[in-house]
Amino acid sequence: MTALLLGLVAGVAAGWLAGRRSAQPRGLAAAAGAHLLPDPALQWLLRAHRALGVWVAEYDAEEQAPTLERVLDADGLPPAQVAAIDRRLERAREQEQGGAERLDAGLFVMRAGGGCAVGLLLAESERAGLTEAEADLDRLLAGVRRRPIVSMAQARSDALAIESVGSVSLRLAYQLERITNAAVVVASRDLDGVRVSGTSSHADRRLLDRLLPVGSALARAAAGATEDGIHADPTGETGDRRQGVGPALVMRIRSGSEVVGAAGVWLPGGEEPRGPVYGEIVECIREAGPRLFNAQQHANKAKEAATDRLTGLANRRALEAAMNRPGLNRGVVVALDLDHFKRLNDTLGHPAGDAALLHVGQLIREQVRSSDTAARIGGEEFALWLPGADLEIGRRTAERIRTKLGTTAWEWQGRPWPLSASFGVAAIPESSPSVQNLLAHADRALYVAKEAGRNRVEVAGRAGS
Repeated sequence: MTALLLGLVAGVAAGWLAGRRSAQPRGLAAAAGAHLLPDPALQWLLRAHRALGVWVAEYDAEEQAPTLERVLDADGLPPAQVAAIDRRLERAREQEQGGAERLDAGLFVMRAGGGCAVGLLLAESERAGLTEAEADLDRLLAGVRRRPIVSMAQARSDALAIESVGSVSLRLAYQLERITNAAVVVASRDLDGVRVSGTSSHADRRLLDRLLPVGSALARAAAGATEDGIHADPTGETGDRRQGVGPALVMRIRSGSEVVGAAGVWLPGGEEPRGPVYGEIVECIREAGPRLFNAQQHANKAKEAATDRLTGLANRRALEAAMNRPGLNRGVVVALDLDHFKRLNDTLGHPAGDAALLHVGQLIREQVRSSDTAARIGGEEFALWLPGADLEIGRRTAERIRTKLGTTAWEWQGRPWPLSASFGVAAIPESSPSVQNLLAHADRALYVAKEAGRNRVEVAGRAGS
């Protein structure tokens, strides 16, 4: 592998020098290949143009933050000027606008596209080489945009660090966008179905973490039920959430013989790519497959360990973990307990009791936000954690669930049975200064609701009162 990479880098060096002689810009297909790495290419570019500095700005899909790499002349530039150029190149990356600007230190030449930007600061004495500099920047940008395929190929599927489904999917989406300059959505299989786990910068980020309709092309491809190819409306979404206009290339993501997900690429003109571009797409997806599979296995095990097996809600351990995430200084706990649950079990039997708990769990799930945690923490006991909410929002949420429970008919084997629950609500900082005692405060308020006649909401007293 090392010998192969050395050979590739040597080939780039030869190609770079040959390109300098021609001084003619070349397009993406003819530019330096995926093996062009900014280091040592930045050093080459700096020396070839006697430049004062070379910059590369990218967006790190895994960290979800911009990154910057630069090589400066040994004599250096004033820190204030370096910082100003850093900011200017980041704006160029965001706006995908290149060009040349005269600065106090010299002429700054930029190229941008596909979420990347590169820049070269030429001394005034080197202005005559502007055409060659622009051609070399075009080649550098092409290499940077294709660079992720190398990093993915070099990252082994058995790496020590376990990646998340989101980080693998997001990285793949950005890699495919860089290759195609098209919007990309990556879907991954999980315990609940097929979920959008990654979107590129040009795609609709509102789709992220959304379960796809079973009959959509992306969901069917991720389940191995359809072939790769061009499909209309791959996400099955409508209205504001519809991903673009026109068809998209849908490709399955495999780990060995198993299909673990799918990628949708909204290509310009809706035509399937051919040649080197198609080869790079296939290679990226092939390298991503085992990593996505490993991430899925890890995520599924973690989810099973944190999930109540009967209702599919979080368990007590997952609830406590959510409540103790760092940086939270406001939030609400809603504790609820089904009224007269023992009577239901004694009259209809324990299978009926399990069915009732399933019904309540589904109803709770429908009434809370995706950022909230709904948990079953005991036999007929449930709890909700609403991060960032205040006491009044918690009270209204509890009332909404109480009303929905009382107005939604439930029956067992044709026999109707009324269901109701009692609620206790507590919040930080209103009811308690810390999260450690918050569930206990909500439980005490729940006990008050039981004592006051059940089927009601009680709010915990103010902290310190």
